[in-house]
Amino acid sequence: MKTHVPALAVAALTLLTAPLAHAGDDAPVMSATVDVDGDGKQEAVSLEWREGEDPSPYVLKVGSATLRGSGKDFQVSGFTVVDLDASDRRKELAVHTGTTDVDARTDLFSYDGKKLKALGSVPKLTEVKGNGIILSDQWQGFWNQRDKFTYDAKAGRVTEVPQELYYVGSVEAKVRESFPITYGRADKKVVANLAVGSTIQVLAGAIVASRRNAYRDFVYLVKSSTGLLGWVDGAVLMNKTEGLPLAG
Repeated sequence: MKTHVPALAVAALTLLTAPLAHAGDDAPVMSATVDVDGDGKQEAVSLEWREGEDPSPYVLKVGSATLRGSGKDFQVSGFTVVDLDASDRRKELAVHTGTTDVDARTDLFSYDGKKLKALGSVPKLTEVKGNGIILSDQWQGFWNQRDKFTYDAKAGRVTEVPQELYYVGSVEAKVRESFPITYGRADKKVVANLAVGSTIQVLAGAIVASRRNAYRDFVYLVKSSTGLLGWVDGAVLMNKTEGLPLAG
């Protein structure tokens, strides 16, 4: 005689034995039982969040320790368990918030058996291999922005590793309306005026302070059909070319 386990019981068991997540391999959950501090005993982990028109910050709980998220989170997906530093027995908790590349954020926390500590945040958790390096991806309309963060276990914080430029990847576009490319991001001396109908390659991007909204903008290093390099504002590139592999 076969025993049938109710679907709800299976779902509950899945949550209570949530596996270690490798930067998004497993779906976030709102509760689980897992050994976070490495003492060989499992702790009850839960995430509380109230969805509504004016949602409250989430509350993360591990055993009797409690920590509130910073600010108001308009969408909380849940948490995953990650291992930022494989040289110790501890695991870390990653709380995933946001629904788009614009508002996505992953908050990271450690637990030492008594209290929770906020380690910092990354835009989106993409890759964690236990070597103290975190890779984070954000889609920028037609290319992927990759950032690197490092985890200092002794200091208990995650720090961004700055980049002068971001690699775009030889993305091609056709010039629909002529525009100049310039010597530098700030130096507007014209290198060339791009011909209508010519094909350009977008090679790299650099972040600049936005003049239009609260977010950061990009300027792009492009290569003309004649082999010249120069910079162009992101809005100009988007408005005066066609064929960029735009995707939401």
